Amino acid sequence: MKKPLLFFLLLSALLVHGQQYAQITEREGKKCYVHTVADGNNLYGLQQMYACPAEDILNMNPGIERGLTTGEVVFIPVQRRTVKHTVVQKETLYSVSKLYDVSMDSIIKYNPSTKNGLKLSQRLTIPNAIARIQTDELSTSVEVMTQEIPKPSEVAQTKFNISFTDDIISHVVLPQESLYTLSKRFMVPVPELQALNHLSSSRVSPGQTIRIPVKKEKVEHIPIREVPDKKVNNVLNELRFSARKSYEVALFLPLNLDSTASYNRFVSGAALDYYMGAKLALDSLSHLGLNAVFHVYDYESANENLTTILAKPELLNMDIIFAPLQQREAEIVSAFARKNDITVAFPVSMKESELLGNPNAICLSPSTANLMDQLAWSVHRHFVNQTVVLIKGESEVDKKTDQLFLMAFRNVPSSVSKAKIIEATWKNYQQYEFMNDEIIYIILSTDKAKVLPLLEKYKSNEKVHVYGLKEWLEWKEVSGTISNKFAFTYASPSYFSYHSPSVMTFHKKYRKTYSADVSRMSCLGFDATLMVCRQLVNQSNKQSGIISNYQLIQQGVGNGYQNTSGFVLDYKGFESKPE
Repeated sequence: MKKPLLFFLLLSALLVHGQQYAQITEREGKKCYVHTVADGNNLYGLQQMYACPAEDILNMNPGIERGLTTGEVVFIPVQRRTVKHTVVQKETLYSVSKLYDVSMDSIIKYNPSTKNGLKLSQRLTIPNAIARIQTDELSTSVEVMTQEIPKPSEVAQTKFNISFTDDIISHVVLPQESLYTLSKRFMVPVPELQALNHLSSSRVSPGQTIRIPVKKEKVEHIPIREVPDKKVNNVLNELRFSARKSYEVALFLPLNLDSTASYNRFVSGAALDYYMGAKLALDSLSHLGLNAVFHVYDYESANENLTTILAKPELLNMDIIFAPLQQREAEIVSAFARKNDITVAFPVSMKESELLGNPNAICLSPSTANLMDQLAWSVHRHFVNQTVVLIKGESEVDKKTDQLFLMAFRNVPSSVSKAKIIEATWKNYQQYEFMNDEIIYIILSTDKAKVLPLLEKYKSNEKVHVYGLKEWLEWKEVSGTISNKFAFTYASPSYFSYHSPSVMTFHKKYRKTYSADVSRMSCLGFDATLMVCRQLVNQSNKQSGIISNYQLIQQGVGNGYQNTSGFVLDYKGFESKPE
């Protein structure tokens, strides 16, 4: 029995340009809605929301029959239909025609009175329209239209193993949640939620238990998440500091200058290299006109630790704090900076949570998602019309990295590249060896027992291209054995090579100053210090360093800034070079 679709055509009293609609793009010659999967989304909910048969969605998005992943992008084929539109303030015949992708002549044909212009609250019938799915939560005027959606054909049910059996879950309403947000999150119409819970209005209260019908195919994947406060949609991508005559900057490093019992010469040596690079950056900053006092704190000292250092009154006057290089210590300093509204910069990769809700946080190392995005674009650039094979990992970390890559790969517009991807396993990937003249394997796994044999097998085959991880370089079998001349491409936060022109130039200055050879850490110290402190003199947030590229982007309103720029490198002949 066919279920009627309660299709929401949202007609708000807001200005047309202020409404938020689902993005529409073209894919494989068809116009599609672009839907980003949220927690609780399932195939049944998508077909109901967009009035598109599940069979069409599956054919457009191979692989989603195995389930949807939060953050994944799904393309929903547009189904043109007749819609009803109520004219709002400042709308014109032209703007309405553009909104629904129909001609003005067509609107006039079915609504003769519009020939002389539109009137406020006028009702229009618009055939063959692309219905706009509104995504914001501001609309109060909702028009319900009934639409029959055909069940998937028997062929599709066999091919995709589709099941639309209902299940009921109990959900405790969280602060900031409403019946409307719950309907959007779980893809269940508000009237259905009201009827199931015997609600006479749409009001719900925090702590109230609501019964929600959810399709079995996704019940086990719906975590209860905290709903953030609603924020104004205004993201800034420029760091700004108040102009002052002089600034105070703190640098935390595990120098261990007085050799405590926990002394580690490798950690201490790396910290010292970082400091020497940072000190050279201070010279460059002074030439840019920056007047600043730098405080260096050795939190591995025998006389002081993080607790005693952070208790110093002078720390409250800092404009910028460079967090420690180690994760645990960095989190402690970050909490102090957040509490006291001080800008904190992380020279190396940090947890995403450190940026959430803290607009004063800066992560100078690109995240795994950023690196996978650049790796995906590299694949598309080099193999625009080919099919690549992703050999999926088996550990939880590998699975997460695979998913980030898949999302990035699928986000590249078809106008840029028509490359396709096949998801394989370690058991069946070899069946795709003869699919093309060239073989492109994407392997984002740290499983040495599986990766090394594959690299060994194809190391002499120039028609095989492998995309992997920078972590492979830490294996002695890859970079420490002359007999294994492996080759692969990977994404990295930085590019350090003594043959790089920028490193060679810096090396001369470094040796002249310290009579020592430059290292990756000394270059990082220079780059990070120069990048962040340049913001004090209103320099660009997009810069090139000695071994780093920087493009700081705010991660949503109220959150911190993330460097989104890295490098894609080819490893060949025991050396990495930009592709």
